Amino acid sequence: MKNTINYLGHEFEFDFDYQPAERRTHDYPGIDEEFTIYNITLNGIDATDLLDRQMDDFEEQIVNQLKDN
Repeated sequence: MKNTINYLGHEFEFDFDYQPAERRTHDYPGIDEEFTIYNITLNGIDATDLLDRQMDDFEEQIVNQLKDN
C-alpha cells in the first residue's frame, strides 16, 4: 500500500504493509501487530539512508497517522 506523510516539513512517500493484532482464542493462537515499510522516497529519490537514525520516530509517526485515519 502506498501513502504519504509530512515528516520534518517534507512529503515522503512510502510503501507498507500493516497487519493489526488478532486476539488469541481457544482455537487460534492470535498474532501480534506487524508493520513493514518497503521503501521510502522523497521527490522520487530513495530516502531510506537519509532517515536511518530517525527510522523509529518516522515509523511511529506513520502508525499514529494510520490509527487517526
